[in-house]
This record gives sequence, C-alpha cells and structure tokens, in this order.
Amino acid sequence: MKFFKKFINTITLIFIMSSKSFAMPDMTNAFHNVSFLNTKSETIKLNEYEDKILLVFFGYTHCPDICPSTLIDITKSLRELGDDAVEVQPVFISVDYLRDTPERLQKYMEFFDSRIIALTSSENDLKKISKNFRTTFELVNPSSSNYLVEHSSNLYIIDKGLIVKRIVANGLPSSEITKTVKKLLN
Repeated sequence: MKFFKKFINTITLIFIMSSKSFAMPDMTNAFHNVSFLNTKSETIKLNEYEDKILLVFFGYTHCPDICPSTLIDITKSLRELGDDAVEVQPVFISVDYLRDTPERLQKYMEFFDSRIIALTSSENDLKKISKNFRTTFELVNPSSSNYLVEHSSNLYIIDKGLIVKRIVANGLPSSEITKTVKKLLN
C-alpha cells in the first residue's frame, strides 16, 4: 500500500511538472491581501513571516487522518532541522471556517509542536488564499454537526521571497520536508 501511494504521488507530480503552463505560485500578493486570526484572536497576515521559510498546510481540527499525520511530519521535520528550525515558520490554515475558532485551534494545537501557528479566517478570505495556492476545500453537508471537509493534502514549502519552492504530497516522509528546507537555507 505504501509503495502504491508513493507511485501515485510520483506519477501525479511528473504530470504536473511536465505541464507547460505550470509554474510555482508567487504568494507575495496573496500574503498581503488576506487576514487571519491566530489562536489568540489577533489579526495577522502571512507576510509578517516573509523573513522565514514557510511550511503551509491547509486542514481542519476535526480531520480524522491527514491533518494530524501531516502536523506530526512537520513536528518531526522541525526536530530534524535542529538549530536551523529557527529559520522556519510552520503554518496550519484551517479551512473549517464554521467550527475552527481561535479557541478550538488553540486546544487542537496543544498536541503538536508549539512552533506551528494555527490560523483561521472568513470563508471569503479562505477561498482567496486557496485560489492563490491552487488548492481547494469544501464543507460536506455543513448542516450536520459531524460534517467533513474535503481538502487537498499538500504541504507548501515557501522561500523567503514568498515563492512556493516545493509542494510535498501527503505520505512522503518528514525527511523530504527537511531536505527541501536545508536546500533553501544553503
């Protein structure tokens, strides 16, 4: 199963990279134009972290599988980076604008590395930032209290110039994140 997952991820990446119209997104405008609330209910914009390498992941706190495993991979990567981790800012952006309040995000993030910041925003701003990242999300049957959110599972590694340098597919080991960050630091 693990081999099959890696095979599919590799084929998908080859297909995307071979497309003539594919270019890594420039996030400069997106980071200046979208506001978020952090776990302390403070308004921030991602350009406040433009002096860091960003690890950006979209998810939600009620996610049963992909989100916790990705946040664990980010935590492992921060440990693998050692002292270099000060140059990195991991960001978890919740796409569940109905349930994921700053308070809910605060409680959820207690299970992961404290250096990962968690953010939420309005539906409109989340749609804007998702479009810039070329990603999607959709609340499935939000009238139910136990609804799911369909979302992409990629981790975006963004350099200090706010250019996406790598999109890491779900399921790749934390060492892939670490390797990319180290390349950007050198």
